[in-house]
Amino acid sequence: MKILLVDDDKVDRMAVSRSLKKSNLQYQLVEVETVDEAVDALNETQFDLLLLDYYLPVKNGTELLLEIKKVQAVCNLTIIMISNHHNEDLLLQCLDLGVQEFLCKNEVTAGQLKRAIVQAERRKELETELYHNYIKIKSMAERDKLTGMFNRHYFEDACHRVVTAGPERYKCAGIAFFDIANFKSINDLLGHDTGDKLLQLFSARLQTEMAQEDVVSRSGGDEFACLIVSQKSPLQLKLEIERILRKLKEAYFIDEKAQTCDVNVGVSLFPAHGKTAESLIRFADIALFRAKAMSDSAVCIFQSDMETTFQRKFKIERELTVALSSNAFQLAFQPVVDTESLRVVMLEALIRWPSGETSCDPNEFIPIAEESKLINPLGRWIISQAMAKFARFKAGLGVDVGLSINLSPVQLRDKALVKFISATLEQENLWANALTFEITETALLENEPQIIKTLTEIHQLGCNIALDDFGTGYSSISHLLHFPIDIVKIDKSITSQVTESGKGAAIFRGLVRMLNTLCVEVVAEGVENHQQYLECKSVKVAKIQGYYFSSAVSESVIVNTVKSLNREMFEKKMVGYST
Repeated sequence: MKILLVDDDKVDRMAVSRSLKKSNLQYQLVEVETVDEAVDALNETQFDLLLLDYYLPVKNGTELLLEIKKVQAVCNLTIIMISNHHNEDLLLQCLDLGVQEFLCKNEVTAGQLKRAIVQAERRKELETELYHNYIKIKSMAERDKLTGMFNRHYFEDACHRVVTAGPERYKCAGIAFFDIANFKSINDLLGHDTGDKLLQLFSARLQTEMAQEDVVSRSGGDEFACLIVSQKSPLQLKLEIERILRKLKEAYFIDEKAQTCDVNVGVSLFPAHGKTAESLIRFADIALFRAKAMSDSAVCIFQSDMETTFQRKFKIERELTVALSSNAFQLAFQPVVDTESLRVVMLEALIRWPSGETSCDPNEFIPIAEESKLINPLGRWIISQAMAKFARFKAGLGVDVGLSINLSPVQLRDKALVKFISATLEQENLWANALTFEITETALLENEPQIIKTLTEIHQLGCNIALDDFGTGYSSISHLLHFPIDIVKIDKSITSQVTESGKGAAIFRGLVRMLNTLCVEVVAEGVENHQQYLECKSVKVAKIQGYYFSSAVSESVIVNTVKSLNREMFEKKMVGYST
């Protein structure tokens, strides 16, 4: 055991030395008289025990305790304070500064000193064990288990520290949220083990690309939050994030197979966008939300109008939740007309929200329902209500009419959807072939196994599958070849050009001829006048839908609307209307 004795009184040092000799301990003793000499000795040699007199010249014992906290080698040092006075305030002060034992000089004996050393060493062991446990628990509380990165809790604390330091210390700091856009598809297609390995590789690369002074964390799932303090200006910060983004998009090799990531980034800047950690984190999250809506991997820096848009979406989402529980939605039905018989042959069920305070437009609230996953309960409500209403009024139509219902890509990921459709058909006593489910091509883009499985099983029930909004930018002939598509609905943006000369009309005619060759039934949407109707009929479009025949109407008038429309078209047909 190496012991350092710090005492300016030679007589007292000799007394301590005699007591140590009588204690039968194995030790090496070094004696010094001042705080400065003690600090030098501690810097040169690693001691096990410090015997320290409180009253020293120039600097006292407590000042030495403060000094030695700066010395790396003293982390495992056991300390015993020796004083002429047994003062409780002094005792507590010494314990707070790291002293393990306290002795009065006039009571020091060989046995007492030995006992004090043993007790001090044991107390030091317990303190060290407690400290190591604290560090371990602290690390567990601050680190993500999968990646070893800091977690969101630590990240938020770091943001608070930067904001508290202020713009005087950090003239430009940025919060960047990174999101792996295609992570769910990777997880579903390749399994969770591959997904976990990808997250580990992604986080390691992100950590490597960031500067040492920046804080990198995993905030949850496939999202990573970074506090960037290493850049000097907003432009430098943006260029650095774009550089990191390019690196993150390079291939990752998992089990010798290359895997790439689509990555979105949302950024907020301090102090430009906010002066609190909470607002900056929220703004970066809003910017990420906007980045996800972009077509490709992108860096989106927060702008003030984004918060207004985000708040509107949040308000609509909250109102949708209430509307679902209060049954505030309604259905309308739009007729689809057969071009040869001039009869209504199908009704498309369309959602309406007449009491929506912020928005009543399905083009706005349906995407929000999809993003928030409210589309699943809303979609089931539409299916059950549409079938129930159809079952009630179909007998009164006087003709054989089918029902068409729209499905969201999110709904197609629901493993229990087919079972729900089958049970509802049975409950309402409807034939499956009377039903058509409409999907958009966005549902087919990622080629997800669950979506393919759901579509196949719906088709196997006997229901028809219609591809809606064909021609709006995502159209691919391969979808018609590899998916169970019975009907294609040409979007109104294409149909509107059928009576014009030029490429628009040529594209429409070419699409119809191709689809007819593939034996796929064609429905033209958005037909609004007689000329468009005649053009559709001339190129053998099977069915037509649009305001020219009827807008979507409520359940209460649908029977009269269909009967009146059929009667009117029959009369016009008799006088050569369709030629």
